[in-house]
Amino acid sequence: MSTPDGLETGFYTPLNEQAKARSGAPMDVPMNPTTREFTEGFINRTVDTKVSDVRAQAAYKDRVEGRMVLLTNPFKDKQSKTNGRVGSDGKLAKRPNRKTITSKEKRALKVYDIPKDAQRYELFLPLHRLWSQYISSLIGDRPIASAAKDRKQSQNVLSRLIKADMHGAMISVDRAKCPNYVGIKGIVAQETKNVFRIIAEDDRLVTVPKAHNVFTLELPSGTECQIYGSQFVYRASERATRKFKPRPTVDL
Repeated sequence: MSTPDGLETGFYTPLNEQAKARSGAPMDVPMNPTTREFTEGFINRTVDTKVSDVRAQAAYKDRVEGRMVLLTNPFKDKQSKTNGRVGSDGKLAKRPNRKTITSKEKRALKVYDIPKDAQRYELFLPLHRLWSQYISSLIGDRPIASAAKDRKQSQNVLSRLIKADMHGAMISVDRAKCPNYVGIKGIVAQETKNVFRIIAEDDRLVTVPKAHNVFTLELPSGTECQIYGSQFVYRASERATRKFKPRPTVDL
């Protein structure tokens, strides 16, 4: 296709001299002979020459010669630097700098250890009073024994109690596989998945495992509930969201 002036037009038509002059960009950039020789040889080796040698030469002339070719994938390089995390919007997610410490580092720093000067029973009495208010608002002040007449209400109270936080609760060891734990009584200072750390009235901090032990929990209403530790081996956060199913209790 040509214009009335005799100039050819089209998408792939080379630029005329007027267009080249207006652009001001260099059009004929000389190529290093070594680079040209390597590129052409690489194309010839890459394309399957068993089909035709002309095919490799045609691929070089059509797709490489006189063009700027990116030899790297910038998206892939950026993805490798960010460990390949792509967000929902298709963009690479930036990894925030880690500002928290691991559990191993916390144990090394003794973050969860109670200092010796803080292992006093009187210091945990305000915590026990707060727990009494918390558990009263959770299950009410009505004794469970009187609520047992209504089976549905009793199950509702017990389901709330089993998911309650035990920090500050008054607890004692009723039965244990190890006789040395029997009779220990105090306020729960710490609760983990496997143990209760109890501060006794004589200012002793005792670590009692939950498994193979039966505990007695004292409620503000005066009611006492038994807790089978082997069925209580969960973290407080896990109990709050866990759905417990009734099952027969197996003794020690």
